[in-house]
Formats: sequence, C-alpha cells, structure tokens
Amino acid sequence: MTQWLIVILLVVISGCSTSNGGLNPDLTHSNEIVSAVGYASISEQSGRTQEEKSLRAMRASKLDAYRELSEQIYGLRISATTSLSNQQLGPENTDGAVDGIIRGAKVIRSYPVGDSYVTEMELNLGLMERMKQHGEVFHVPNNQQVMF
Repeated sequence: MTQWLIVILLVVISGCSTSNGGLNPDLTHSNEIVSAVGYASISEQSGRTQEEKSLRAMRASKLDAYRELSEQIYGLRISATTSLSNQQLGPENTDGAVDGIIRGAKVIRSYPVGDSYVTEMELNLGLMERMKQHGEVFHVPNNQQVMF
C-alpha cells in the first residue's frame, strides 16, 4: 500500500514541472531594447596614475550601467524605517537594493566627460531570455550592502 501511495505522489508531483525550462514565451521572441547609462568620477578613484584612475572609472561606470539595467528589469527593493520617541519623529532611514542576473548586454559607448566616465549600454530582452538556456547560475552571493 505504501509503495502505491509513493507512486501516486510522484505522478502528481511530476505534473507540476514546467516544460519550457523557465523561459518566458512572451519575451523569448521579443526585440524590446532596454537602455542604461552609468557614471563614475575619475578623480575619486584610487590609483597612482591618471591612466589607472581613468581605467577604474571606466569599469565603475560599466558596473553602474549594469546596476541601472537590473533596476529596470528586476525592480528596486526599498526598505524604510522611521522611529518615534516622545511624540517626536526620530531618525529616518531608507535603503535600496537590487539583485539580478544580466546576460547579453552590450556596451554602446564609453567615454570621458570632464571628471566623469560615462558608459551607455543596451540589452535586448529577447536575447537575455534566450540566453537563460545556455547556462544556469547555481550560486549568487547574497549581498546585503546598501547601494546608495
């Protein structure tokens, strides 16, 4: 009797699996483009030479553009706290965080403007959705740092 119960349970559970591998059929054939711009200060970067600071700013602006793409696709998680003591409003804290995986983004332009580096990126949502088939992420670090 127990064996039959296990077999029936396995059949019921197997009916809950998805057949498309987790792909969103609405986005798979989409050509919708999402754009983002990232910025980073050159003079605020650590480095011994101006070239090293510029290179670090270029990389930082690219990461900032990826962050902006993630915000547009996955949204921004906002946490806010306010304290009240003796009927007086105390400190207010607002934190924002984003977490996501971006695949297939392209750097359109990366260039200096004054003391900043700017990186423009684009992401085809259909390409990103199709790229989910080619690799699975098994571990994404849980980062609890505040983004701003």
